[in-house]
Amino acid sequence: MSGQRRAYVFAVAAALVIFGGYLSSLAPTVTFWDAGEFIAAARTLGIPHPPGTPLFVLIAHVWGALVPIGEYAYRLNVLSALFSAAGGGFIFLLVYDTLASASARQDGSARPWLCGLGAMAAAAAACFTFTQWQNSNETEVYAVATAMIAALAWLCFVWRRERDTPRGVRILLLMLYLGGLAIGCHLLSLLAGPAIVMFMASVLIGAPAPDAGERRAEWARLSVVAGTWALLIGGGLGSTSLVTAGAILVALAIGLAIRGRVFPFALAALAVATIGMTTYFVLYIRSGLHPVINEAAPDNFRALLEVLRRAQYPVRTPLDDPTIMHGADNPGRTLTMFGWQLLNYGQYFDWQWANGIRGGWSLPFGELPWRTAFTLLFFWLGTRGFLVQRRVDRSGWILLSTLFLTTGFGLLVYMNFKPGYSVGYPAFPDPALHEVRDRDYFFVVSFVVWGIWAGLALAMYAIRAVRRPGLAGRIGAGAVLSAGLLPFLLNYPAASRRSGPDARLAADFSYDLLNSVPPYGILFTYGDNDTFPLWWAQEIAGIRRDVSVVCLALAQTDWYMRELRDAPVRPFEPSSAPPLWQGRSTTAPTWPLHSMTNAEVDAARPVMLPSALTVQLGPVSVDYPARTVLMSNDILVLRIIQQNLGRRPIAWATTTGRDFHGLDRYVVQRGLVYELRAVPSDSSTPAEGLVRVPAMTLDVPTTEQLVWHTYRYAGLEGSDVGALDPTSQGIARTLATPFAQLALASDLRHDTEGAIRNLARASRLSPNATFTNALRKLEASDSTRLGP
Repeated sequence: MSGQRRAYVFAVAAALVIFGGYLSSLAPTVTFWDAGEFIAAARTLGIPHPPGTPLFVLIAHVWGALVPIGEYAYRLNVLSALFSAAGGGFIFLLVYDTLASASARQDGSARPWLCGLGAMAAAAAACFTFTQWQNSNETEVYAVATAMIAALAWLCFVWRRERDTPRGVRILLLMLYLGGLAIGCHLLSLLAGPAIVMFMASVLIGAPAPDAGERRAEWARLSVVAGTWALLIGGGLGSTSLVTAGAILVALAIGLAIRGRVFPFALAALAVATIGMTTYFVLYIRSGLHPVINEAAPDNFRALLEVLRRAQYPVRTPLDDPTIMHGADNPGRTLTMFGWQLLNYGQYFDWQWANGIRGGWSLPFGELPWRTAFTLLFFWLGTRGFLVQRRVDRSGWILLSTLFLTTGFGLLVYMNFKPGYSVGYPAFPDPALHEVRDRDYFFVVSFVVWGIWAGLALAMYAIRAVRRPGLAGRIGAGAVLSAGLLPFLLNYPAASRRSGPDARLAADFSYDLLNSVPPYGILFTYGDNDTFPLWWAQEIAGIRRDVSVVCLALAQTDWYMRELRDAPVRPFEPSSAPPLWQGRSTTAPTWPLHSMTNAEVDAARPVMLPSALTVQLGPVSVDYPARTVLMSNDILVLRIIQQNLGRRPIAWATTTGRDFHGLDRYVVQRGLVYELRAVPSDSSTPAEGLVRVPAMTLDVPTTEQLVWHTYRYAGLEGSDVGALDPTSQGIARTLATPFAQLALASDLRHDTEGAIRNLARASRLSPNATFTNALRKLEASDSTRLGP
């Protein structure tokens, strides 16, 4: 077997091992954030949030249809694991090539088995970094992006080996085609471009072709690659200025190509890159067919361009203060803010190597987590690997170094994030000044590169160890290489989604929310985590499709308002509903969710009322004083209420807050929702079971039926809720709140036993000092009352 073929066999084996590691931690169903949206879009061939990721949706749709293993969400989670494992195989080949070349230069022997084990250690250290692992066991686009970057990096090595053959030219065209395809998955892949260009330049400078004509041809090809990649970046961002700059570079490159007699290559390069980008026409085609999920509705060129440009998101430039809206009043980014961003990146780096370890050392300045010891170990190993690669493979070192800088420091500068979700609260106490979640996934490629360097260091130490005579050298080499598995062993408790509440919390929460409203209810939600899992539940699991979900964040856009109006009401299916809603006399609505015309939708922009206004909302009227500000989604909500109050159940999820547009006295809490009634809640009779708890009227009988007999809790009780990620902890608190309110209602009615029972359940779902202290106080008072 030839050395190259042996490397491919080893790479497949490495990828299968990594794939097995991912499978052992795979989420069995939907997870929070974007996963529910992607899964539902894949099933329905819909369009997820900008930039739409059409290629990812197509791949996922075909995979989900052809691989009938387990629940649909599980299939797509497996797809993520498969892509990341394939990326691990490419990483293996890249490191194997470096080790084989370095070993052969040192003593004339490549030692395939040792190079293979060393490359396996590097691939494992890179693929089981915490963030890469988390991206690989749920349905997300980052697994595809990192796999594509790994493939492009490996193709650079192949081009170097084949550059003086016709195959070398075809490799360059393949890389440009993958760059075009990358736009349809995630723009992160395009960040490989600068690294590719720097690698090619390094090779051409370090080992120039002997013939002057061939040297001109190679530099001309490099200029074509650079110009085409710049054009891809501009096109991927939908930026007119960047496209113009890219076009100028391409024009200059074509001039060099003509001089270097490689003009056909320039035409082929532009052609294959353009063909790769054509996946975006899928958005235009599918949007015109009105799929269930049709975000930004790109059924015309203007809307398609706005999807590419992400026009629905607020502008933030690298020069802005990220905590303040872009505009003339923005004071600009400061060194202090940049310091917080660097600190945040350091925090994310600290998570990568041993994030499953809990506890730490108590020091005078605070607690130092135990995982930090392993972070320092891998920081040192990565530094050693960085220096080793610089010595043994200068071009490969330039490739990875450029990739590390662009996906680490470069993204830090360009993205200009607010202070992270979990840092900086003493300086920025308002949660609105922080990112809504930790953004470590943006920097995942830089962590993977550092893992490669750490693995390279381990491999070189193993090569040194094996030079010792006898068995001791082999044992020492094996012990050193086994350190590559440390991220797998030490991250597993935090990265795994297979068991515990993480396994089903998003699925159960979506079930609970949808079943909180009566048949044909209208449910207002807030954002990603109380909306996207509901899309999965309705489109994949078939749960309560009769409920009209209205996301208030999306309701600020005109396309979403039109889609809500035009969406058909799907039938209520009693057999699949919980007993609470079965046996009810229901009639499907025959009217749209709202009656706003396209002109009214276009005119629904934020407004400050110049004078007091009384609005009739069905049987209820509400007064708004002068200077009241109504946002676009406020106008939509009022029109929906006006159209449906007294005709369809209307409710807000408790995750939306308590802004009821002046209708507070008509709102009653039922489980996880605030339901709007056509009569004031204070006009109810005692038989209705309504109890006034602080700031809210609670429907006790319905809430008890929901929380005790309808809802699902994903095994939160008895689990270590404190070990969950912040999102899951927040959902646990949300699920515990109705029990705490029932406990308060029971206490107000002097039902101590009921108060204890509900508060105990709340404490098991979300342990916190408030619940625990109140429960102890109630138990102490009850024991006193019942004592001798």
